[in-house]
Amino acid sequence: MNLKTFSSLCSRVIFLLAPALLAQGSPMPPPPLMQFVREEVKPGHGAGHAATESAWGRILAQGKSTDYYFGMNSLTGASEALFIMGYASYADYEAKQNEFEKNPAMRAEVEKISQQDGEHLSAIRTVLGVLRKDLSFGPDVDIARKRYFRVRTFRVKQGQNKAFEEGVKLAMAAYAKSKYPASFASYEVTAGMGSPSFILLRPMTSLAEMDGMDAADKAFQEALGEDGRKTMQKTFADTVNSVENQLYAFNPKLSFPGPGMLASDPAFWTVKAN
Repeated sequence: MNLKTFSSLCSRVIFLLAPALLAQGSPMPPPPLMQFVREEVKPGHGAGHAATESAWGRILAQGKSTDYYFGMNSLTGASEALFIMGYASYADYEAKQNEFEKNPAMRAEVEKISQQDGEHLSAIRTVLGVLRKDLSFGPDVDIARKRYFRVRTFRVKQGQNKAFEEGVKLAMAAYAKSKYPASFASYEVTAGMGSPSFILLRPMTSLAEMDGMDAADKAFQEALGEDGRKTMQKTFADTVNSVENQLYAFNPKLSFPGPGMLASDPAFWTVKAN
């Protein structure tokens, strides 16, 4: 994972997890600030990349780092690894960078493993986003028990932020009315990719949840009503340049979870040393 965790998402990719959330094993709200790091993995290098990432996590554990994160592999699109870490504020984000810099032994080990990791990668990109609670939906979740993310990235036309947001809020009201069976958090990109952009993260326990989407989407459309559907369709047609959907699967070997996450589901998150 290169020095990306501390000083380096994603042209496609946004829900989740401040260190406090990553350290807990119960439903918690998404953090105010999120960092996403996307790594493009060379074909055939998946196993080697996972090995260096596991070593990375062991180094951080030995250095007593508290900058927890979890990683995932892409199930769709290009061969990628996606890493997510959350912070309470930009000041908290800065403090984590300083924590790393003040540990020269850990920094030296990370720099060494970064060189090995780089052999498996073709590109790295980091994105920062702030939580838009007003554009998010559903109850908080126990992220330690989730296994997948459905990530939707909206690239909005210049000057159309407010109109786009009104369209999302119209959708939120229909989701609530139809009792839509999902939670997702929305982040507005502040740095690292073209803006205005918004990333929505939907955590899932199983891909089987997608099998019920047709019925849920039908109820959502009914809740919108004919006028609402026309309004929302026009709003998004007028305000959005593109929408991209991707699926990612959580991977313990790519993760550095907090003690609470380990305790919540140790069978999944504990990685045995080779």
